[in-house]
Amino acid sequence: MTLLKYITATTLLIGSLFGQSFGKNKVQYRDFDWSYIQTPNFDIYFYGDNQDLAEFTSKVSEEAYDQISTHLAWDLKNRVSILVYNSHNEFQQTNIIGQYMSEGIGGVTEFFKNRIVFPFDGDLEQFRHVIHHELVHAMLNDMVYGGTAQNMMASRTRVRIPLWSNEGLAEFLSSNWDTKADMVLRDIAIHERMPTVNELNYFMAYKGGQSLWRFIAGKYGREKVGEIFRSMKKTQSAEKGYQLALGMKWDELSDQWHKYLKKEYWPDIADRDPLEDMSEKITDHKKNRNFYNVSPSLSPDGSTVALLSDRSGYFDVYLLDAATGKKKATLVQGSRSVNFEELKWLQPGISWSPDGEKIVIATKSGSSDALQIIDVKSKKVKKIAIAIDGVFSAAWSPSGNDIAFAGNHNGSSDIYIYNFEKDNFKKITNDVFSDSYPSWNQNGEEIAFVSDRGIYIDGKYSGRIEDHDYRQTDIYVVNINSGEISRVTDTPDNESYPIWANTERTL
Repeated sequence: MTLLKYITATTLLIGSLFGQSFGKNKVQYRDFDWSYIQTPNFDIYFYGDNQDLAEFTSKVSEEAYDQISTHLAWDLKNRVSILVYNSHNEFQQTNIIGQYMSEGIGGVTEFFKNRIVFPFDGDLEQFRHVIHHELVHAMLNDMVYGGTAQNMMASRTRVRIPLWSNEGLAEFLSSNWDTKADMVLRDIAIHERMPTVNELNYFMAYKGGQSLWRFIAGKYGREKVGEIFRSMKKTQSAEKGYQLALGMKWDELSDQWHKYLKKEYWPDIADRDPLEDMSEKITDHKKNRNFYNVSPSLSPDGSTVALLSDRSGYFDVYLLDAATGKKKATLVQGSRSVNFEELKWLQPGISWSPDGEKIVIATKSGSSDALQIIDVKSKKVKKIAIAIDGVFSAAWSPSGNDIAFAGNHNGSSDIYIYNFEKDNFKKITNDVFSDSYPSWNQNGEEIAFVSDRGIYIDGKYSGRIEDHDYRQTDIYVVNINSGEISRVTDTPDNESYPIWANTERTL
C-alpha cells in the first residue's frame, strides 16, 4: 500500500494534472508558527494573523459535520486535525503530504492520521466547498477504516472505496447540485457519451460521481448513503455493498443511471440551439488530443486570440489566428521554468496591451505570485513581483498605464491596480468580502468586478463573515478615482466574468 493510494484530494479541474508542475521536489520558503483553536470535533491550525479564517473554518466545519453525520448515520470516533494555509503557494510547502500540490489540488485528506490540509485562495464560497468536501473524506475514513492506517490494519478492513464513490459523494454533500455539474452531465447526456460506473475516472469521478449519488439519493432516499458504506464494510467489497444496499446487480446501476440522465436532459434538445449554429469553433480538443482551451482573449485589432491550452500536456499560452484557429505561436510554456511554474488556469486572465504588442498574465513565480508582461513578437518577459498571498485575473487598462488584478492577502481578496509609472500597486476595494474578475470600461475610469458583498456595497460590515451570505455573487462597478461602488446585478443567480461591450455603460 502506497501513500498516494490513500490520499483523497479536492481536484478543482482534472486529476491527471496532479503531477504536471515544474519540479517534483518541494521547496520550503519559510517556517510556520502554528496556533490552533478547538471545536467539539476538530483541532483547527492556523498561523499569522488569520484567526478570523480559523474561526470561519470552525463554524463551517461543524455545520458540515452535522450534515455529513446525518447522511452517513455516523459520529466521528476520533478528532480530526485541520490545517489552514493562507495561500496556495504556502500550501505547496506542506510536509503533511509528500506529493507536490499542483494548482489543481484545492485540498487533501491524508489517510494515515486522517488530517485535512487546504489553502485559502480568496474565494469564501470555494473555501467553504473545500472544507465540506474534505470532511466527507475524513468521515468516510473514520467510518470505514477506523480513522487511521493503524486502525485499518488492526481491523483488517480491505475494501477499496471507488474513486467516483468517494469524490462523487464529497461533491454531492458539499454542493448538492450545481451549474457546473449540470453543464457537464447535460453535455454527455445530449451527445450520448455517458460513461459506465466503472469508467468514472479523473474529472468524471467528481462530477459523474456527484450525478450518480444524486440519482441514488433521489430514487432510494438519502438514508441509503450510509447504508451503502456499511454494506461495503460488511461484505469487504464495493460492488457487493451497492448490490446489498440497493437490491440491484452492479451492472444494472449504470443502466438505471443512464435512463435517469436521458429522462432529465433529452427534452432540452428541442429547446436549445446547437452551439455550432451560433458560433464558429477555432479549437478542436479531439484533434489536438487535449482537455482544455480556456481564457481566450482577442487582440485589439481582432486578428489574434491568446488562450491557455493543455495540448502539450502542460498549460501553455498560445496565439491563434482568430479567423482560422491556426496556431501562430506558443508564447509561454507553463510548468517548465521558475517564472511560469503555474499559469493560474483556475482563475485565469490573459489581457492585451492597448497597442496589441504585449499581453499580461498572473503566474506563480518562485515563492510568490507575479504579473508577467510578454512581448508577443520577441517573447521577451518582464516580471512584476507582487508581494501579497495570491494574484489572479489581470486586466490591462485602456490607457496602457495600469493593470487591474484580483489579489488575495491575509484572508481576504480585493481588487488592486498596478501603475507602471509609479511601479507600485494599491487596493481599489478594501474589505472582508471576496472580490474577483476585474474588467475595465472603455474610458478607464471604472472597473466591473464580481463580489459576494450583497447589500454592503460600501464594504462596511460589522458582523462575522461566516454569518454573511457569501455564497451569492453579483456584478459591481467601482470608480477608480472616487472609490465609489455601485451594484449592477441583484438576482438570485450567481453572476460572474463581466465583460464591457463597446460602450462605457453596457456590460
